[in-house]
Amino acid sequence: MPFESHPIFTPPADTNARIWRYGDLAKFLSVLDRSALFFSCLDTLDDVFEGLYTKSMVDKPLLNANDPSPEQMAHWQQVLRSTSRSQREVTSVSSWHCQEHESAAMWAQYLRSLEGIAIQSTYERLVKALETYSDFAVLIGLVQYIDYTNDVIRVDNSLAPVMTKRRNFEHERELRAVIWTVQHGKNSLGTDNKYINSRRLYVPIDLSTLIERVYIAPTAPSWIGELVASTIKRFGYNFPVHQSELAESPFY
Repeated sequence: MPFESHPIFTPPADTNARIWRYGDLAKFLSVLDRSALFFSCLDTLDDVFEGLYTKSMVDKPLLNANDPSPEQMAHWQQVLRSTSRSQREVTSVSSWHCQEHESAAMWAQYLRSLEGIAIQSTYERLVKALETYSDFAVLIGLVQYIDYTNDVIRVDNSLAPVMTKRRNFEHERELRAVIWTVQHGKNSLGTDNKYINSRRLYVPIDLSTLIERVYIAPTAPSWIGELVASTIKRFGYNFPVHQSELAESPFY
């Protein structure tokens, strides 16, 4: 079983907590076609602060020196910079929105056209669906949101920055599945990183276990839902397909 518990990774209080993955129709078809989830390399994500340490850690180094010299400061900053950036290149993530109901904000953030799709699952389903994957361990937990000006990130574990984001992104309520590809010497840092050029990691997964329901964007015409339901059946699945409740008309 690839899923492993880890002190940096905090699961939801309820293992049946609902999780959502928003995207477009093309990405959903890719999931069906490959029977796999796409994990994005951390340094390809939109937020340029992904996986980095905070400003307070750069300005006030955690050194055993009350008044560090300029040379000590420069060395400390170089250590933080090189460590975090090299880790970003070997760490891949699959991001989910952890909330009981749909999110209008998440639809707005990920809806690139009228053909948006949301996969609805649960934390427990995601864990179980990964049981057949054996290439790497998969760590899953809730992202912590902090003040990147004043707060600090623990430095005793290289994955701590991976599970920390700026408070500006709190609305994402992110549950993050993480694969650290250097685990047990299976990959290398720097130019020897075997994913350095592709930045792609497809993880085979049991879709019948993972997917509980599929939701169509509130802006999508009805034929999109019919097409999605038909396509799902052609791939041999029978996931319920629903129009987003945000498409409902007023009751009065």
